[in-house]
Amino acid sequence: MSKSIKIVLCIAASAMIYSSCVVGPQYATPKHNLPKDFGTGIQSDSTSLVKWFDLFGDTALQNIIKTTLQNNKDLATALARVDEARFQLDIIRVNTLPSFGYQAQTGGGRADNSALKVAGGFNSGVNKAFGVLNWELDLWGRLKRSTEAARAQLLAQQSVQNALKLSLVAEAASAYFLLCDLDNRLLIANRTVESRKESTRIINERFEKGYVAELDKLQAIQQEALVAALIPNIQRQIVQVENTLNVLMARMPQSISRGQSLFSQTIQPEIPVGLPSQLLERRPDIIAAEQTLKAQFQRIGIAKAAMFPTLSLTGVLGFASPQLSSMLNGGFVANGFAGITGPIFQFNQNKNRVLVEQKRTEQVQLQYEQTVIKAFAEVNNALVQNSTYAEEFARRKEQTDAATKAYGLSKARYDYGYTSYLEVLIQENSLFDAELQVSALYQQRLNAMVNLYRSLGGGWE
Repeated sequence: MSKSIKIVLCIAASAMIYSSCVVGPQYATPKHNLPKDFGTGIQSDSTSLVKWFDLFGDTALQNIIKTTLQNNKDLATALARVDEARFQLDIIRVNTLPSFGYQAQTGGGRADNSALKVAGGFNSGVNKAFGVLNWELDLWGRLKRSTEAARAQLLAQQSVQNALKLSLVAEAASAYFLLCDLDNRLLIANRTVESRKESTRIINERFEKGYVAELDKLQAIQQEALVAALIPNIQRQIVQVENTLNVLMARMPQSISRGQSLFSQTIQPEIPVGLPSQLLERRPDIIAAEQTLKAQFQRIGIAKAAMFPTLSLTGVLGFASPQLSSMLNGGFVANGFAGITGPIFQFNQNKNRVLVEQKRTEQVQLQYEQTVIKAFAEVNNALVQNSTYAEEFARRKEQTDAATKAYGLSKARYDYGYTSYLEVLIQENSLFDAELQVSALYQQRLNAMVNLYRSLGGGWE
């Protein structure tokens, strides 16, 4: 073994010994001053959340969610980004290993004496075939940190994909519940129109016989037209919501299959909230934000490593000869080289690159903290929504029951001539409004449950 090759091997061995000298700060998970609960007085527990498919009992909604997760174009794009990040990690990780290649050359030339004097050519053949090894020794951890940054970026993309799943399922469920609400409102409107048509017919007959004033007849026609005008409005909204669901499922416009009616939709009596610390582990957007922070943190070390020399090894093994037939007979070549490159005067460019990455890390750190704060606010809002919508719905239901009885009494009083038609109209409108409000509130209760589950980061699997 030649002396030069021995020197190269000694350099490589020494570099491997000192390769653990990683420059730059070491990443640590951010600390949080977490509250003991979510600020609502609701007792927390550590029960794991069930999956979306177990949360909803409507098979039609389950099919919508399944189709959305299978076909949604945004989700497919997110999956492609995850694959891209995985391949990028493989590319960067290989940089820490030696690379092998080859070189081959053949040719020849002829030159007279004058040309040879000025190196203008040569009178011989050239035949070369080499295997080439290149290896950059990671003395300062630049390649290691690049790999860690790529790995963190992969985990961030996976969490972004999970966050998108969570968002899509919640959006599909909310749109479906709105569709059920609109179906129920349309049912109420059609029933009310039929009732008012009958009232208009009776009052018109009474007017023709002179039993009631024309004002009663005109008021009845107005009330019938008022409700009838609401029907095309609801039908228009139904089509819009159906198309929203079709877009989520990546389908062309078509009718959406229904399952259970609005008031047949089940509401979980109690959703496990968990401990505040578990929110950091469950919400994919928080996980994605932290992994993005980790990736950016590694870039500080990469920038610091650029301030130090880079050591690389190159080995060449092969054959060379003026004649192709004699390459394998005595034309053996074995060369080894060690090269070092490093900055001397960069006019603070490398130093400023480190400062740039530090400032970028500060920005990502603030974004991560903002994500955590926003997550706790969303959970608190969702918990309050669940409790207050339940109470509001109970009061509206009492109002509807009372309005139903009041309308029946007013109509009976009017039929027997004890009151004016104005009283009937007031009670009839109160009942109609109360029924619509109860329908909307129940839909909001269902959406509040979806929002709570979404804010807790559960059910996206």
